[in-house]
Amino acid sequence: MILKGNSQSIYYSIYKYVLFIIFVISTASLFIYLNRIQPHYFIDEMFHIPQTLQYCDGNFTVWDSKITTLPGLYFLSAAILSPVNLCNILYIRCINLFGTFANLYLTYSLMKQIHKNKWEDWMQLEIAYNITMFPPLFFWFFLYYTDVVSVNIVLLMLLLHFRTYYKISAFVGLLSILIRQTNVIWVIFLAMERLVDLLHQHMQKPITSNVINTPIHLKLLWKSIMDKVNIGKISFIKFLIEISINLFPYIIVGVIFLIFLIWNGGIVVGDHTAHVPVIHISQLFYFSVFIFSFLWPYMIPHYLKFFQNIQNHWILSSLIFALITVIVHCNTLVHPYVLADNRHYTFYIWNKFMGKYVIFRYILIPVYCFTIYSTLYGISHIRFATQINFIFCTVIVLIPQLLLEPRYFIIPYIFYRLSMRKPKTWQIVMESFTNSIINFLQFFIFVNKVFYWEDQTYPQRISW
Repeated sequence: MILKGNSQSIYYSIYKYVLFIIFVISTASLFIYLNRIQPHYFIDEMFHIPQTLQYCDGNFTVWDSKITTLPGLYFLSAAILSPVNLCNILYIRCINLFGTFANLYLTYSLMKQIHKNKWEDWMQLEIAYNITMFPPLFFWFFLYYTDVVSVNIVLLMLLLHFRTYYKISAFVGLLSILIRQTNVIWVIFLAMERLVDLLHQHMQKPITSNVINTPIHLKLLWKSIMDKVNIGKISFIKFLIEISINLFPYIIVGVIFLIFLIWNGGIVVGDHTAHVPVIHISQLFYFSVFIFSFLWPYMIPHYLKFFQNIQNHWILSSLIFALITVIVHCNTLVHPYVLADNRHYTFYIWNKFMGKYVIFRYILIPVYCFTIYSTLYGISHIRFATQINFIFCTVIVLIPQLLLEPRYFIIPYIFYRLSMRKPKTWQIVMESFTNSIINFLQFFIFVNKVFYWEDQTYPQRISW
């Protein structure tokens, strides 16, 4: 039996390494092929790459005012490439190629850290590949956008948090803000998770598994705080000091970011008019459909519970349906970019369906109801405070955005995917199959669907 176990372990280790080698070779080959297809700047690369080249040349005072994110990616790229004199389009794009490999390592490490011995290792590995090859993220591996490195830094921050390196995690969180400002929300997420952990430590009795994922969890957390208040002022002050000391790294990040907001006059650098904050609640509906599109094998099985809930709580269900209808009617907003830029899938979704047929918006309401229910049910097993924390942070990230941009969904999606229940084998297989089909289609469309703009010399292509 021991020999058999060792043999299985050896074979599995060989399988892991062979799979990784195949992934690296195939991804690198695709990278070379796609860069031959698209040797010139692609959309926002016309801002990102020239800015990086300026930094490679040591021109740190030069700044393109059309760039809306902080220069962390450009500093990082210049620091890596400039000393070895490799500052050109191909090698600058290589940053995201290696970032994609880093995403695989980070997601696999996170799966092992979160689920430890509860899940089989092959399951953790396959899910890590699924997250790495998640099409709206994987697409950018051969181009120079902020998304891949932003995900790298956020995943590293999350991994350090789970390994209890809280100070380093907060520092990495600060670095993530230098890549993309909205990452501050995920620093806040981890600060709140740390606070909940600290409150758990001060509870007189541990919370049982049958209530930790219910609203009772919040009640018990509040009781823990009130118990400290009732003991006396001195004890409560000591409690607050202890909490503040533990949260101090996150507080420092928050203060630095607040100073930046005041100095900059807002979260967006450069062209403020391109990203004016709005109230766009419909983004949450789009996000739930987005999740369903890639994780449908995990959500379809919830349909019976969904209909049972409608039947058992028909008054509440009717009110929710009516509320969503009102939001769709009053808060279906569209950014001018979506209407004008035919290099994005959202252009075709909007102009062929959502914008062309108003009734289509209302036809989707039952779909929204199911996808929202399934999305919430998918994380209903984790502690309730974390559920609320995730929902709150997702709301803060998405609702102020007028632009319907799948890239905004990537990090909330990954956080959600890491938090899901233990899957069945067929679900992982179908998730992998879905990713493979969409990846094939997105690259096929990118390579073969070519058109020209009058004011652009080079051919245009379609992306997320």
